[in-house]
Amino acid sequence: MLCSCGIFKSNGISSNRKMDVFAPKETRLRTISPNKHLKVSLSMIYYMGMWPVQGKYLCLYIPYTVCSFVFLLGIFLATEIAYLIASWGDMGEIVAGVTILMTNVTHACKVILILRRQKRIQALIDVTNSEMFSRDNTKYERIVTYYTWHGIFHHIAYQSFGGMAVFCWGMTPIADLLAGRSKQLPMGGWYPYNVTATPAFEITSLHQTVAIIICCFNNVAIDTLVTGFITAACCQLTLLSRNIVSISSKVKKPLSSSDHIGKSAVNDCNGTYEDLKLCVRHSNMIFDFAREIQNIFGTAIFLQFLVNCIIICLIAFNIAQMKDYIPSVLFGMVMYMCCMTYQIFIYCWHGNELYLHSTNLIIAAYSNDWWRNTKAFKQAIQITMFRAQKPLILTAGNIMELSLQTFVKILRMSYSIFTVLQTSTDG
Repeated sequence: MLCSCGIFKSNGISSNRKMDVFAPKETRLRTISPNKHLKVSLSMIYYMGMWPVQGKYLCLYIPYTVCSFVFLLGIFLATEIAYLIASWGDMGEIVAGVTILMTNVTHACKVILILRRQKRIQALIDVTNSEMFSRDNTKYERIVTYYTWHGIFHHIAYQSFGGMAVFCWGMTPIADLLAGRSKQLPMGGWYPYNVTATPAFEITSLHQTVAIIICCFNNVAIDTLVTGFITAACCQLTLLSRNIVSISSKVKKPLSSSDHIGKSAVNDCNGTYEDLKLCVRHSNMIFDFAREIQNIFGTAIFLQFLVNCIIICLIAFNIAQMKDYIPSVLFGMVMYMCCMTYQIFIYCWHGNELYLHSTNLIIAAYSNDWWRNTKAFKQAIQITMFRAQKPLILTAGNIMELSLQTFVKILRMSYSIFTVLQTSTDG
């Protein structure tokens, strides 16, 4: 059975260990509150003005949301669109401007989605804090801790790529000043004033630097919020598998097919049938949770994939067309391309993990001591296995599955577009 980081071994479930893959020797992580990765992402979105909450301060928070959106994205979008119009005909300038514009447009769409579907997203958060999802947090503390740190790790890795990219862009004016080059803004854009004059240049550069850094944090927080929900679903599937395997009967000998067991016999088996019914309700809740993730974010993920595919090839094309390689600019572009690639990867990787975790339910159900139980229990475990035969598959806009194969296909498509652009330019 396959899972992340090689922790689940490929030779199946050991009957001696009862799927105890999170043994103390294998998992030495500091205890952390469950779903802390979701709280971190949501807190960042909230403080950046994109998560208005009901209360007495709502009337003050809404203007803050509007001002934050205009400061972070509104000015960028207006100046970048004007810059493309002014640079029409210059292929190099258009390519450089389109990459940032497409990123900001996608970011704006995700912000609007968060604001419009806030109640549905809040319902997902409430599910992660529900009694059904949190009833085993103490019993399986190591498992919950592992998945929580897992979500935080992806947040840090993703933020590192984006942080290095925006840091290099923000340092562009300083690098140009030290190198004696002409003044250049961190980001391309058309402004209705002379941006090379003082203090307009300093004010504009400061705005672009601050805005792009905050945008980076906000964009990463939104993406990791979505993948954090998927991580929570994977965690619950692991707990569910453990619970199914751990259901055992105290019947000393296996029951034959000719035995007719009634409700009294079910009670004699220490409520194993009731335990399985609870697992079935847990399973239904997880599957509904995953479907809601798909319904809320599926279209936005497809838009992100489409945009990132184009951005990756355009960045590679822009690097190939550079005549003077400025280290800070080149490093920033490489980190930006890595950030866009990792953005696709975390969605595909988490979607792939959700699929694998859902298929593990079949093995977990079969690993249970079902042959020692009642007829009603055997029928229920069979229904559970039939249900698990249709695994959870997340898609981007109902067009492409979130899987590692999709990730490879997107990279191949980006390379193909880059090759076409490079060939047409050389010709």
